Amino acid sequence: MTEIEHENHCPLSAVDRRLGDLHRHWHEAERGYFEPDSFRIAIQTAIQTLRTVTFIVQSNKRLFSNFDPWYTSWQDKLRADPLMRWMVDARNKIEKQGDLDAHSFVRAEIVASYYDEGPRIEVPAELFQNPTELISSIPTGALRKHVLKDGILRIQRRWVENSLPDYELLDAVGIAYGRVAELVADAHRELGLESPSTLVGDIDRTQGEESRGGRLPCMIGHGDARSHNVWLATGQSMEFEEKRVKFNRQDAERATEKYGLDANEMFPSKDPSPEATLNGLFATARKMFSVDGHHDTIAFLLRGARPVTLKRIAVQEHGEKYLVMRMLAHEVINFGADGVIIISEVWSAPSDPNNPYRRAVDAPEKREFLSSTLVTKIGDPVSLLALIKRTDNGTFLGDTETLRDQAAISFAPIYSAWGRKIPDSWIEVTEIATRGSVPGDDVRTST
Repeated sequence: MTEIEHENHCPLSAVDRRLGDLHRHWHEAERGYFEPDSFRIAIQTAIQTLRTVTFIVQSNKRLFSNFDPWYTSWQDKLRADPLMRWMVDARNKIEKQGDLDAHSFVRAEIVASYYDEGPRIEVPAELFQNPTELISSIPTGALRKHVLKDGILRIQRRWVENSLPDYELLDAVGIAYGRVAELVADAHRELGLESPSTLVGDIDRTQGEESRGGRLPCMIGHGDARSHNVWLATGQSMEFEEKRVKFNRQDAERATEKYGLDANEMFPSKDPSPEATLNGLFATARKMFSVDGHHDTIAFLLRGARPVTLKRIAVQEHGEKYLVMRMLAHEVINFGADGVIIISEVWSAPSDPNNPYRRAVDAPEKREFLSSTLVTKIGDPVSLLALIKRTDNGTFLGDTETLRDQAAISFAPIYSAWGRKIPDSWIEVTEIATRGSVPGDDVRTST
């Protein structure tokens, strides 16, 4: 349905239009992020617009057969939310007293782990000069050597309001948008209408709204665009190559002919489970590896047993993986994925107590594997491994080995995105390997 058709047919079109206005004001604030006056005007307008969405819902109460009990339940829910109470107070302050007390800060943190544990500082933007103090806080010894070799300095500009110190302001308004969007969607359902669709270009992204808390995909991970990432080993800025893989019929036909693929093998209909998908994709990866002699790193995001998107990931340095997995976690939220499969080539070697941060690729006894790991929102990790044998006569794969409930440490950001506790066994494995410190790095395997 086009926007004009929607205007003519939906009795709540005025509500939908005002919610769209809020979305546009949010983007105006995002575009003006580095211009204080532009940001101030846009973010305050967004906060004011947020409240008018519910006013318009109330003005249409005649459309509902049981508006009062339905709306009261939503009022109780929103009033119990500290952020939404703050939004009401902020609107009142803007309209009756003046501007919010928003200040621009620079957050600098060192990322040298899959866990959120690195040192971090946050200072007013005008006082930030360099990260020397942050770097000097890194402990000495093996951990310092690891951080300076593989760590990444992430610098990010942030707007924070004095009375809401735990939120970045643009993110706070995005979350509040999601809360109100959920109310609007429920209002449509209450009238027997279809909930508004979420379109990104011509792609329907309505699925995943629950995972996003009603937010639009553009409101997830938006801080990445304002982050400057520096590899500590060289001082050079880091750029990431992450491509969404798209297939058309011609691509599928070429791949089928080249590798002898069978779609029914990849996605078996008789056993529609995430693990069946893992087995099917790994069987396909084996065929492709046998032809090409290598396999790119590919991430499949699943909803149930079916992929909703897949991405090719290319990292040049080990430290890039720390940020790439965090970015992939944003995509998990965006798509409402409840499972992730990553297929890649990995190195494996026993950990060395005398060299706790040595990566497998640097070990003399390393072995190379084709690997595929599945993690899900509620189950235990499952990994498939096949030893890679490179000889003068060609490259071959050994038999497939299945490992269950192993410490899939690199998936920690995805567990966090799902709200899952990082298993104690993962932390224990890391502690043993690093003699008591917890760097959140998988010292046994690396791509």
